[in-house]
Amino acid sequence: MNPGHQAEVWYRFIIVALALAVAIPVVLKSRPSELAIAPAAFSVTASAKGYVRISGDVRSPGIYPLAANMVTESAINLAMPFKVPTAYFPVGRETYPLKNGADIHVKLRADGSATITSGSLPTAQRLVLGIPLDINAMNEMDFDRVPGIGPVLAKRIVAYRQNNGGSMAVEELLLIEGIGKKKYLRLSKLFN
Repeated sequence: MNPGHQAEVWYRFIIVALALAVAIPVVLKSRPSELAIAPAAFSVTASAKGYVRISGDVRSPGIYPLAANMVTESAINLAMPFKVPTAYFPVGRETYPLKNGADIHVKLRADGSATITSGSLPTAQRLVLGIPLDINAMNEMDFDRVPGIGPVLAKRIVAYRQNNGGSMAVEELLLIEGIGKKKYLRLSKLFN
């Protein structure tokens, strides 16, 4: 076999090998899997009105889609408490309507009742989930986490708020040095 012919054979072999290397994964991925797909621990539904985090004495702690008019007990049941509570403390807390970004902690007591502690999701999680921020509940570190603000603007916003009675409207961001109209338009979409 002459060297030119041998090089051509190797060239064709390499082309075929490359074609197979590309084709095999494509064929395998296009075949339906026989494995059962496990449900996602966190799923987004089109009808979700926000998100609530459930933690504590539950089998499946996590962030759940918030349905319209959902109350605390319904959300706790989604996370499957280790035991069904016989009562809730504070009394009546289980019937409170939940708001987008609520953070519920369940502590089961020896007598079968449950203590419910509620709060709000941290700023970083609210940003990831697209939950509007509360400009009057944020501290300097929270503002620093917001894209486009940084430590200097965070300090200015908190100082402005403190110097003006401890609360401010989102529109007042325009009064902060370093926040122009363009930046304000981006930031205002993040607040409620």
